[in-house]
Amino acid sequence: MSDSHHILIIDEVHPGLLDMLEDQLVIYRPHITLVDLETALQDATILIVRTKLFVDASWMAKAPNLRAIGRLGSGMDNIDTQCAEELNIACFNAPEGNRNAVAEQTVGMMLGLLANINKGHHDIRNGIWDRKGNEGLELANLCVGIIGYGNVGRELAAKLASFGCRILAYDLYASGFDSEHVQEVSLKEIQEQADVLSLHVPLNKASEALVNKQFIETMKKPFYLLNLSRGKVCVLSDIIGGLESKKIRGAALDVLPNEQLATFTENEKKELAYLVGNNAVILTPHIGGLTKDSFEQLAKVLGNKILNWIENHPLVNPK
Repeated sequence: MSDSHHILIIDEVHPGLLDMLEDQLVIYRPHITLVDLETALQDATILIVRTKLFVDASWMAKAPNLRAIGRLGSGMDNIDTQCAEELNIACFNAPEGNRNAVAEQTVGMMLGLLANINKGHHDIRNGIWDRKGNEGLELANLCVGIIGYGNVGRELAAKLASFGCRILAYDLYASGFDSEHVQEVSLKEIQEQADVLSLHVPLNKASEALVNKQFIETMKKPFYLLNLSRGKVCVLSDIIGGLESKKIRGAALDVLPNEQLATFTENEKKELAYLVGNNAVILTPHIGGLTKDSFEQLAKVLGNKILNWIENHPLVNPK
């Protein structure tokens, strides 16, 4: 066994993770304050976070013994990975743990858009029984474009294959994934052919504001948009413009650029009010990867990665 580690966990985790790490010194403080965190970091060699903290250079400087950061989730956008690399601090996350949850919600939201479920629900609440006005489309006859063919993108494609729709996929960082059910294409080809566009990319310089006015105008056909990645991948005002012009036929958004409603500016409040009042829009509060099942699976995946790292094994992606 390698040297014992001092592991500080500052977000709520499934008990299974604590069991997996029982041979290490684990400090579990999911309700720790930022004031107390500074002291707690002094001895930590491994820090486990979820969403509570943006681990930037200033926090790393308060942790002189830190050797690894584990994120209980799919993204790494709340960790300054460049700074960590410069300080020789290993970073790993657990996207395998919630990929099924995100893919399932994506399919659900996609079908909801195509079948006008949100509009039909609101019509009936308002005393309107309108069958023809809520006539939908069948997924089997459409072309779905997936941008981001990582853990979630692949899982989504596997689920969509059973619907019989045509599936195109583009990934800036991956290639060679063309298969019987998925056609690997360029971003331009997706913009030319897709009826439905689903975003599953990490937030970085390449993806921030990816879907903006120019992108929307470049789409050849009116399309349905789904974003279950990160809010800042889309420019919300341009999404609204696309909905108003009917270039975007409907949108399903699990994420927003700013998810702290109490901090909204007047303009952000107006944008949210428009989206909430639009029957062609489905909004959920960033719950795509949040299920009871994924909470446990995330713990297993991250726990295995931490134990592998401690034993100096190569990082793996447990199934």
